[in-house]
Amino acid sequence: MKSITVQDLHKLMNNNEQITLVDVREKNERVMASIKGAIHVPMMAIPYQLEIFNKEKPVYLFCHSGVRSAQACLYLEQQGFDSVNIVGGIHAWSLEVDPKVPTY
Repeated sequence: MKSITVQDLHKLMNNNEQITLVDVREKNERVMASIKGAIHVPMMAIPYQLEIFNKEKPVYLFCHSGVRSAQACLYLEQQGFDSVNIVGGIHAWSLEVDPKVPTY
């Protein structure tokens, strides 16, 4: 499984790379904290929404700490997608990239 650090993801985003950033957390978590530009597809909904992903481009996934997004990445890989897990999830993003994003 591919992975990326929050610092490297931030560099991609700052270079105006067009990336597909997916938040696999539940709605109540997303209300507490989010990353600008992320689309919300709860982990359990991914199998029912595969048509929103492009097999030609990597899909970057995050959750709170990286565990659920790693599971989602494995599932997407099995379906033929290029998926990338964001190590440490939104918690790492809050601590290392954007302190304005609340930790929880």
